[in-house]
Amino acid sequence: MTAIERTPEVLRGDYINSLPQPFFVRLYMTGDKWWWPVYDIGTNVPLLRIDVCGKLQVLHFSEVAEIRDDDGCFHNPDDWWTDSEMEARYERD
Repeated sequence: MTAIERTPEVLRGDYINSLPQPFFVRLYMTGDKWWWPVYDIGTNVPLLRIDVCGKLQVLHFSEVAEIRDDDGCFHNPDDWWTDSEMEARYERD
């Protein structure tokens, strides 16, 4: 078992996998101009890879300003962290 496999999830993998994919993200650094396709998201290490003109770019999840799923629904990336208020509500219900 590697160190990454022993690391607890910092992003809510069950919630992420329950949403229709693929995802598209807007980044703080690009403002409201571009939606980037997400290649994959790490739940143990909060990194994601986006497709930028055919090349993968690694970003920290905190750089994501907004997420759109395949159904066109928008998601707040702050709700995807395991310590978010949404996670606490999810566990109570």
